[in-house]
This record gives sequence, structure tokens and C-alpha cells, in this order.
Amino acid sequence: MRKIFSLLFMTTFLFVSCSDDGEVGPQGPQGPPGPAGEAIVGNVIDLETYDFNEDNDYTLFLDFDDAGVEVFESDAVLVYMSVGEYEDENGEPYYAFRQLPQTYYTDNGEEIQYNFDYTFFDINIFLDSSIPYENFDTIDDSYTDDLFFRIIIVPADFAENTNVNLSDYNAVVNKLNIDSSKIKKISASKK
Repeated sequence: MRKIFSLLFMTTFLFVSCSDDGEVGPQGPQGPPGPAGEAIVGNVIDLETYDFNEDNDYTLFLDFDDAGVEVFESDAVLVYMSVGEYEDENGEPYYAFRQLPQTYYTDNGEEIQYNFDYTFFDINIFLDSSIPYENFDTIDDSYTDDLFFRIIIVPADFAENTNVNLSDYNAVVNKLNIDSSKIKKISASKK
């Protein structure tokens, strides 16, 4: 009985697999359009007029919850430091930014670096130097006072799959269509 069942099964399989399905019919009508794709959303935070000093351990600390910004573990965080304020032809101010980390050399040949690290909970921007920490108070005020940082939080897909040079602040802002009137302006606290 088993042999007959196996033989029937194999014969049926052979006929089904060798059958002719006929000609392919015409293509059906176009389906309805799908939902619009998600826009790339970038959050921007301004940290203006910040001083690195002994009281804040030469560190700028920001908790993203305190800033009212949600950051996902997969997001990329870009930090830019203002290196100059200018005026356009209408007298409106605009800034020049450089992406961190940034390294500067003093007239004495000492190295000063602005750098940062972050998690999806917070960001820590800090001053590092070839000057021993206990002598940081000797760093010229132009390197420590009235600093302006801009933080841009973007989805990881943007950072990985875009042809935008992430060190070019203007290119990033233009690609994300960031409205400067919606940039959050906040102050940072000591860690």
C-alpha cells in the first residue's frame, strides 16, 4: 500500500510540475498611491553665551529631557561651535560654525580642543588641552568665555545615507530644511 501511495504521489507531483500554465495575461491596473514617506526631522538646540570655567569643570552638560528633545539610540548628534558672528546686507546677524571636535593652538604653542560625547540621554561638551588641568585657569578668556554651540540631532539614516558633508553646517541645515525660527535656545548646567 505504501508503494502504491508513493507512486501515486510522485506521479501527481510530476504532472502538476510539468503542466502548462498558458500565456501570461495583461498587467492589472495601477494600485492606489501609498502613504507619503516620512520627512527627515532634525532637532536643533542652541547653547549660547556659555563660559567654560572651574565652577563647571570646563564642561557643558545638557540633559536632552530637560531640553524637551527626544533622542533615539540610533540618532546621530552633531555639534557645531560658532567661530564668528556677521551681518547680512539687511543688518541681520548670522554665524559661521565649525563641527566639533575643533583644535586650536595658542601663541605659546599649547593645544586647546573642544570635544563632546553623548548618549541618547544627554550630551557633554568639554574643553581639553595640553595645559595641565590645574592650570586651565591660565587659558585666555577668548577660548573659554561667551561660546556658542549648536547641536543638531538627526536620524542615523540621514547621517549614514546622505551625500551631505556633515562637517559643512550650512549643507546639513539646508538638507534638513531647518527653520531657524524654531531652534530651541536653552542654557546648559554643570554636570
